[in-house]
Amino acid sequence: MNRRIIWAGAFTAALALTPAQAERLTFQQALQRMLDTYPSPQVAALQLERARLENARIESRLGWTLTAEGGGARDLSIIGSPVDRFDGGASLRRKLGSGASVGVDARYLHEDSAQAFSPLIPDPSTTVGVDLSYRQPLGRGAGNPDYTQGLIDAQAQVELAEANQRAVHDQLARQIGQLFYAAAATDARLRNAHRAIKRTERLKAYIQRRFRLGLSEDKDRLQTEAQLRARRAEHQGLVVLWNQQRISLNRLMGRDWDAAFEPMIPDTTAPPAVKLDTWLDEARGHDPALQQTRARIALAEAEITRRKDTHKDNLDIVFSLGGRSRSGDDALGGDVNQSEAVGGVRLEYSRALDQRGVDAELAQALLDRDVALQERKLAVDDLRYGIASLATEIETNYAALQGFRASLEAEDEKFKEAVARYREGREETDRLIQFETELSAAELAAEQQLIDLARRWSEVDILRGEIWRQLALRDVMRETGRKEQQP
Repeated sequence: MNRRIIWAGAFTAALALTPAQAERLTFQQALQRMLDTYPSPQVAALQLERARLENARIESRLGWTLTAEGGGARDLSIIGSPVDRFDGGASLRRKLGSGASVGVDARYLHEDSAQAFSPLIPDPSTTVGVDLSYRQPLGRGAGNPDYTQGLIDAQAQVELAEANQRAVHDQLARQIGQLFYAAAATDARLRNAHRAIKRTERLKAYIQRRFRLGLSEDKDRLQTEAQLRARRAEHQGLVVLWNQQRISLNRLMGRDWDAAFEPMIPDTTAPPAVKLDTWLDEARGHDPALQQTRARIALAEAEITRRKDTHKDNLDIVFSLGGRSRSGDDALGGDVNQSEAVGGVRLEYSRALDQRGVDAELAQALLDRDVALQERKLAVDDLRYGIASLATEIETNYAALQGFRASLEAEDEKFKEAVARYREGREETDRLIQFETELSAAELAAEQQLIDLARRWSEVDILRGEIWRQLALRDVMRETGRKEQQP
């Protein structure tokens, strides 16, 4: 049992390194290290890059499409005689941004029959045809909504991916901020307990000297000893809490689990410059929830446009223009060579008699848009109240900080004066211990107010997106691409 206690004490002492051995670390530095090493931001960046490729996929719908075929066969003609047939064809088609489509078709056919069907029909014969076609939708498909709304969808998906990336960054920033400022508070309590221990040790040494000279009573020595043991027990408990928080922070920053650091909190001496309207405007431009609702509204409106187009009847007008050429030998021994221009125009119409499915899809898209609009209103309200609350808390926090600092100065003067009176024998030991306790409480309260103020400022910077303008966000795809290209 004793060995376990000794080992545990040595392990705890090894973890609790002195500030001289620890790296001084600010919140921004901790956040930057998290961005450089933690997987979540890199995953979000890869998802954003994937979403950006969707636009190229949509634009490719307007590209040319080439098809070709060809082959040969031996078959029977309509009169039952063997015929050798070789044919081939190719076509180029493209859909235009207006919804119209154009195409070029070419066909080749060569036939050689063992018996001619008629003296007027060449045998063998070769037929070549070329056609240009133009299809213009007058109903469904006019304006090419699949393409135009597809581009809107692609941009909205990029917006959603960007919002997701911001949300991941903000979530991790709040997570590491919560741990960082909690660790800073624990560090402040550790330093406060250390100062209290030193003051109590000095008092104990002074009382022991007086006790040996017969100038102090045994109760004074016992009171001081009890105070010192309580301070040391408090310090030991804080060491355990500090090590837990430090390991959690090192995990997020990608450092060794036992790496030492000292949280650094900037000293705020100037009154806060609260700019509520400016903060709200900046927060609206950065807020991931608002960006997500904007993207969802765009997606819903694009779907509404497509559903309305689907509700229309199909009515297309098709123009064609081309040429035909036939050549060969007839049964009378003459050459046949015929060429003729061909063309035409036609209307094509179709209508779905059961429109219930289309009506339901349109109604669903309208409801999706209504939901997104309500979510946007909720996000704006949450943002406005959140910013106003933080602004009020910062102003109140700063006033409290000034008050606690003034209180600390008064407690420090009171304790020094009590020590002087105690040395002259005009103050009781229990009163001196009480004043020391009040001084320690005032020191800790002032440091806690400073930490709370820094935490609230960082939360404002996260909401405004200012924290990310202060840091170097890496282009993960570019870094990943470089690594993949390395041999």
